[in-house]
Amino acid sequence: MVTAVLPAVAGGTSSEQLRLREESQAEAKSPSSRLAGFVGMCAGGGALIALAIFLPLPARFQSWGYSPSEAIQYSYYLVASVALLVSFCCLIGLRDLASEEGRGWHLLWAAPKSSVSETDRPDLSKEVIQLPYFDQLGTALCLGLRNRDIFLGYLGGFVARASSVGISLFIPLFVNHYYRRSGLCGDEQGEVSKSMPKDIKQTCRKAYILASILTGVSQLVALIAAPAFGYLPERSRRYHAPLLFASLAGILGYTVFARLPSPQYSGSDGSAGVFVLMGLIGISQIGAIVCSLAVLSNGILSINLDSDNSETFHTEEGPVSTATNQGNQDVDEHQPLLQRSTRHRGHQLSHLKGSIAGVYSLYGGAGILLLTKLGGQLFDDLSPASPFYIMAGFNAVLLLAGIATGAMSYSKMSARRAEA
Repeated sequence: MVTAVLPAVAGGTSSEQLRLREESQAEAKSPSSRLAGFVGMCAGGGALIALAIFLPLPARFQSWGYSPSEAIQYSYYLVASVALLVSFCCLIGLRDLASEEGRGWHLLWAAPKSSVSETDRPDLSKEVIQLPYFDQLGTALCLGLRNRDIFLGYLGGFVARASSVGISLFIPLFVNHYYRRSGLCGDEQGEVSKSMPKDIKQTCRKAYILASILTGVSQLVALIAAPAFGYLPERSRRYHAPLLFASLAGILGYTVFARLPSPQYSGSDGSAGVFVLMGLIGISQIGAIVCSLAVLSNGILSINLDSDNSETFHTEEGPVSTATNQGNQDVDEHQPLLQRSTRHRGHQLSHLKGSIAGVYSLYGGAGILLLTKLGGQLFDDLSPASPFYIMAGFNAVLLLAGIATGAMSYSKMSARRAEA
């Protein structure tokens, strides 16, 4: 769902909006990062709802007399019904959005026919051409290799989705393993109980409660920090300081948590500092989610503005730029009477926002699969702390990428100032 709202966060950019933004480029600020902050806050609220309402559903169904398998089955049915209701609301509420005219399944294989009238032919250079969806997907993949902001957004999505797995899957698994290894689940030898599935929760109820507390604290801190991460990216668009801070918090949180002698917040080996680590992990997760959306949408919108100020026409000899000053357009004898096909014209990235959102989700899915497979394998074969070291490594890569991107932006700005 976070990916699904990315096109709305990036927004459609009409010619009038581009004109107004060009007139006030120095003082105008895009609301995309603030929208991303609200999205992250709602995502954190959804996580808390899942912990408070959806997670206890199997136990509640069992208390009503259902068997464990039936309780899990009916829990999935109920959650699926809620998801269908939300999708129906989105279907009704997101219809007829601006800049979405003419979209449909027919664009999977063929580009739409131009609907420009003859009276609009002089402004044909302002037309935005929609590629077939498969071509848009390839373009969105290539943009991650050509534009550093879009690549950083993709990488942030990778880390954000992996963080969700680290919090929701490996923290409870780590706590449960500690309790069973320490003999705190009722079996003195530290071995897994041979009881029936319906008694698993009762035999290690302390681990279940502690895991719920730790993940709940993490998601609560993420919910509180989401508005701040939505506001701060506007203040640091070039250097991405909030994203760097979130990555650093993830490195510290995951590394120190992996080295704790006990995940408990009380007892001989426990410490209340585990809540601080959970807060750092929550900040890392929500920072990666919100800042990656903000960086990605700002990258899309900034290229839209650049493409409006200096349009590019792709010809067989290469791209040819045209100035925006209409007063200097003099016709010479070498100018062709018929313009080249609009198929070779440049495209604004706002019309690729859906494909960019799909690639963002693709990177996120890769993060989920990699951490789940590799982290689970190393959890069993090497150490229960392995998934958290992997997450620290992911955040370190994101931190280095953010620093490199900021350094490139700084050097580019310094070169422009030197030329001026």
